[in-house]
Amino acid sequence: MTRLRLISLAAAALCAAGGLATGTLCLMAGAVDQAVAFTWPGLAGAITFALFTPGEAIR
Repeated sequence: MTRLRLISLAAAALCAAGGLATGTLCLMAGAVDQAVAFTWPGLAGAITFALFTPGEAIR
């Protein structure tokens, strides 16, 4: 069960990093509205992955 938890949290981190990186690239280009539009879904996806992460092994 620990492996599933690690994979799920790694997916959450990857999703958050992708959203923040895309938002950063948009801000560097001067597109503030696109930065907001791309950053929030990435962070929302990361929170969703983190919420679906199993807490303890079911016995």
